[in-house]
Amino acid sequence: MSSAWAIIENEGEILIIRRSFEVGRPGQWCPPGGTMWRGERPDVAAVREAFEETGLRVAVQDGIAEFDGAHFFLCRLVSPRSHLKLRAREAIDARWIAPAELLSVGTVMDLRKVAPVLELAGLKIANLPATLNLALPTNYL
Repeated sequence: MSSAWAIIENEGEILIIRRSFEVGRPGQWCPPGGTMWRGERPDVAAVREAFEETGLRVAVQDGIAEFDGAHFFLCRLVSPRSHLKLRAREAIDARWIAPAELLSVGTVMDLRKVAPVLELAGLKIANLPATLNLALPTNYL
């Protein structure tokens, strides 16, 4: 099943959400995103998922990479940060963080993929464990 994820960057920070305990990978932190609908374009799915989970309007700025059907896009805010309103069924918390702080929030979903995606987008993460085996994209968007 394919998925699309929005790396929302604003004022040097990225938005991450904590997944609800009612969905897959409960309690883990990740960028907004999720399953694509049949026939849906990945960029459209990333925008839709970001709005459904956060209430924020975003626009795709650039495609970053794909990992076995998981598509990642760099997005910019169209609505103000103050419009953030989590959909409780999907997310229980959200934070704007500097990319370098990613490892300080707790368990990050698919860190092996998220770390290289942020690096490809020019967003540096500090102190990645040397033993972390980063995934290689199957396609660059």
